[in-house]
Amino acid sequence: MKKFLSYFVPVVVCLAVGGLASYIQSGSIQEWYPTLERSPLTPPNIVFPIAWSVIYLLVGLSLGYLLSRGDRSLVALWMLQLFVNFMWCVLFFAFRNPMLGLLDILLLDVLVCAYIVYAYGRSRIAAWLFVPYMLWLMFATYLNGYILVHNGDGGRERCAVAATLSDNLKNNIDMTYTVPALPYEMDALSPAMSRETLEYHYGKHLRTYVDNLNRLIEGTPYKDMEIEKIICEADGAVYNNAAQTWNHIFFFDTLTPSQKPIPARLEELLKRDFGSVDEFIAKFSEKAVGLFGSGWVWLVADEGGKLSIVAEPNAGNPLRAGLRPLLTVDVWEHAYYIDYRNRRADFVKSYWNIVDWDKVDSRLG
Repeated sequence: MKKFLSYFVPVVVCLAVGGLASYIQSGSIQEWYPTLERSPLTPPNIVFPIAWSVIYLLVGLSLGYLLSRGDRSLVALWMLQLFVNFMWCVLFFAFRNPMLGLLDILLLDVLVCAYIVYAYGRSRIAAWLFVPYMLWLMFATYLNGYILVHNGDGGRERCAVAATLSDNLKNNIDMTYTVPALPYEMDALSPAMSRETLEYHYGKHLRTYVDNLNRLIEGTPYKDMEIEKIICEADGAVYNNAAQTWNHIFFFDTLTPSQKPIPARLEELLKRDFGSVDEFIAKFSEKAVGLFGSGWVWLVADEGGKLSIVAEPNAGNPLRAGLRPLLTVDVWEHAYYIDYRNRRADFVKSYWNIVDWDKVDSRLG
């Protein structure tokens, strides 16, 4: 019985601390943590409770193994590292302070290393049971440091591009996102884009993205954000629906049934960066036709005003890279399958007949 309790008590203590930590984290996981820019290596949220549960079990077993042999020399160090572990959760999630969190987790790294070194001299099994904990802490230290570095004052400022659609999307009554009216009649773009295509593409696909976005952001900090900021800060379903909403509205707003010549300023910039307008159209079309699967192709300007063509898969939006969108074409199949079936190249070719070059020029700033 005594040997059983030697294992049981440390494991229960670890899991109890882990449960309390999860309770403290729950609010931030819903409200604060989703708004942070996180490392591309950050695993899905579900990974964390699973990993910590396994680690807490191993940590408890490590001390239990020593206690079962009558060795109590490392109890104080074990308790200290567990306390510092808990304090990281408080500092990072409850106080929402990445700097204090990083300092705490660095101290925890030192304490865990010290435990492994001292435990190794008494029991290699007890020491090795702590090694997965140390490896996970090293990864967590990197993630904490990444958040600290990338969420400072300028962490997301590069996303504050002047091209904004937010004013046209928000319903002033309940602050939900709405589908803005088209700047032309539904059949005005025919034959390049038929009324039926717009009824499905604009009337149904875009509506679905907007409705999903409103549902997903309800009760979250995203509810009060401009859509550009959501695009720059969110990930997963929130990002996909916000980006698809923005992309579609930007796309429809770029089209016109009464095309005018390219303004001189825009023409000069296209010549400067692509050689000629025809070369730009050829390169852009090649990107659009060649993009594998679904996505968007963009004409963008960087901070210095240099123009380039960016192909983005799925809901990709160049705002996240600090680029200014000027023009885009939707190459998801729902943009053209009614009128062109699988002939994407024909759709892209006809697209150039309905581009509003004045609108593109106005986005240069």
